[in-house]
Amino acid sequence: MREFFIFEVKDEFKQLYLTKPTLLYQIFKQIYYLKKEEIQYGYSLFRQIVKKQDKEKIDQYFFLKYHQSIPYSKRDNIHYYNNPAHDEISSLEVKRAFLKVKTNYYDCFFLEQLNTLNNHYFVCDFKNQDYFFLEMRKLLV
Repeated sequence: MREFFIFEVKDEFKQLYLTKPTLLYQIFKQIYYLKKEEIQYGYSLFRQIVKKQDKEKIDQYFFLKYHQSIPYSKRDNIHYYNNPAHDEISSLEVKRAFLKVKTNYYDCFFLEQLNTLNNHYFVCDFKNQDYFFLEMRKLLV
C-alpha cells in the first residue's frame, strides 16, 4: 500500500524546483521527520513553501463529479475509489495543508484527477522515497 502526501507548492518554489525535485523532496522529508521540539521551525518553513488547500472546494469537486459513479464513494471526510477492473483500492483525505492518498495502485484514479485540478502539486511517498511533480507523472509512468 502506497501513501502519498500531496502538497500544493507556491509558484515561486515550483519554478525553482521543477528541474530539481530531489531538493524539494529533501526539504519535505526533513519536515516530515522533525522532532517535536523542532516543530515550530518546520511549520514556519512549511508555510513558506506550501499553499493552503481549499478543502471544501476539493471535497465538493470530487463528490459532485463522481458521486453517481459506481467505483466512487465518500464516508466522513474520506473519498474512496474501488475499481475491481484494475484491482485498485484508493482513498483520498483532504486536509488544509496537504492531501493524502493511500492506494495499492501506482497510477491511481485520484492522482490522475488531481492533476487535472491543479498543476502545482508535489507528491511525496516518504516510506518508499518516491517523489514527483504531479504534472510530470505521465512522463514517469
